This record gives sequence, structure tokens and C-alpha cells, in this order.
Amino acid sequence: MEALSSPIPRREAGGLRSRSRRLVRALGLTALLAGAVLAVAGCSEDTNPLAPYEGGRPLDLLRVTQSFTPEIQWVGGRVAAVGVNRGTRAALDSTLVWIRTAPDNSISSFVGLEGGSDDALVTSYGGTPQDRLTDGETYTFWLAERSALDAALDSTRMEAGTFADTTLTLRLLLRGQNGGGLDPVFEIERDERLTGERFVVRWAPEGLRFRRLALREGPAGGFTNLIWHVLVPEGQPPSIASPVTIGVTPEGAEEVTPFRDTGFEPDTTALTYVLWGVTDEWDEENPAFGVNTPGYASFRILSCNFDIDDPCPTGQP
Repeated sequence: MEALSSPIPRREAGGLRSRSRRLVRALGLTALLAGAVLAVAGCSEDTNPLAPYEGGRPLDLLRVTQSFTPEIQWVGGRVAAVGVNRGTRAALDSTLVWIRTAPDNSISSFVGLEGGSDDALVTSYGGTPQDRLTDGETYTFWLAERSALDAALDSTRMEAGTFADTTLTLRLLLRGQNGGGLDPVFEIERDERLTGERFVVRWAPEGLRFRRLALREGPAGGFTNLIWHVLVPEGQPPSIASPVTIGVTPEGAEEVTPFRDTGFEPDTTALTYVLWGVTDEWDEENPAFGVNTPGYASFRILSCNFDIDDPCPTGQP
């Protein structure tokens, strides 16, 4: 019964308390010694492992958006110049198309190409200024601190971390094929921003007005697998005019099917998307979606437009 009421004998418990006190004293002495070592080391800036890092953070170009007027984002501090060259090389020469400079490192970590270029400086280097870039072209986007700009972007003279660049082929117009009896010419522009992207649809002839405009997964027009659909109500004239932003309801129209949150997706079950529209000439009672159907227009969009790993060739119609 005594063993059950006192699992640890009094003498043994006292021994444990004694050992605990010795362990605490030992740990305290170790901490004091470690502090003394650090204090001695702190007397020398050259050997102090906790001394502040004196070098700047190297520039890192995080992102360039797919747009006719791209946005550029980076980390690593402010810079004295942001530039764009045609081709695969950053240089202050005839390939320069856009540049923004400052007297010192005062340009912050975000720049948009929409306005703000020093066209006179571009011309002075023999370049041709561009306020909008070109679909299918390859460009090099770069950042430079003042010292790198003073070194004329010469890699043999620049300090590490004061310059960053990236090369990108712009894929701004969706590849596809026009169809339908209205014989339209569609153009869908990708406009990507740091906050998201939008797709702007334009078509010719300019005066063409649709009653319906829809987007679906599949090789031709139809009312199944719709991912966006807008309609001008009966009793009102067709009024859907170019340009239209997919997902935004045009004035005078109603949204029947909202643009899905996931937008366009590269999907093996949907090799193509189709944007289609109809006028009042189209037969609502006997709907057809053929290449020669009166009052019908379509644009067949290849899903490779949205595949980052295997995009459509830039020369593909």
C-alpha cells in the first residue's frame, strides 16, 4: 500500500531536485559564457557575424505583363532607368524602343509603358520610339541602377545586382479563324495587368450590330457549354457594337450567362472556343451555326492561346 501512495521515495525525489538545480546552474553559466563571446566578437566590425549587411539587395525582375503597353514589376530597390529593346539583348543602341530615366535611383518597383517614355533619348541612341509594342515580336525588358546606366549597360563594368533583364515574346492577339455568313473579321486582344487580365473583342465591318454575342467551348456556335452570353431584349434594335470586353455587359444588353470565374482554360476536352454573334437576319426558330449561315458570325479560338507551356506559334492565323 505504501508503494502505491508514494511512487517516488522521499530520498530519491530529493536527489532529482538537486540534479535539476545543478542543471539550471550549468545552463546559466553556458549562457553567460556565450554572451561574453558575442560581446568580445562585437568589438570588431570585421569579425562580427551579426553586423548589418552593407550591400544592396540585387535587382530581381518579377513580372512583365502581356499587353501592348506592358506593366513591369520588380524587387531589390529603386532604379535610375527602365528600358525596352527589340530582340534578345538590352542595349543603348538602335534596338531601343522605350526608356524612362531619373537623375538618381528614384524609380520605384512598378512601371507601366503607357506614357512616360523619353522619346528624345530613344532617338539619340538611334532607336525608334514605340508607345505600343507589337504582337508576335520579341522584346527585352531591363532595369538599371545609376551605376549600371553610367556604365552604358556594359556587363564588364557593372556591379553585380545593379541590373536585371528578361526577354519575352508578346502574344497579344488570340489566334483563330473567322466564319459565318456575315463574313466578319474578328480580333481579340489580350490585355494583361498586374491586377488581372481582360480580353477586348473588335470586329469589322465597324457598323455591324449584334443581337446576341456568346462564347462557348466547342468547334462551332451553339447554346451548350456556354461560358458567356449577352442578349439585347426583343423590342429593342440590335445594339452590341465593337469593341466589347468579354465578361462586361454592353450597354443596352442583358447578361444571360456570366463569364465564368476561371475564364479561358487550356483543356484537353475543349480544343477550341468559339465566339459567335447573330443579327436579326438570323433565324431564331431554326438556329444554325454554319460557315455560310445568314446573320451569323463566329471566331474559332484555339485553346493553345492560353497554354503557357505550349502556346500557339506566333505566325499562326
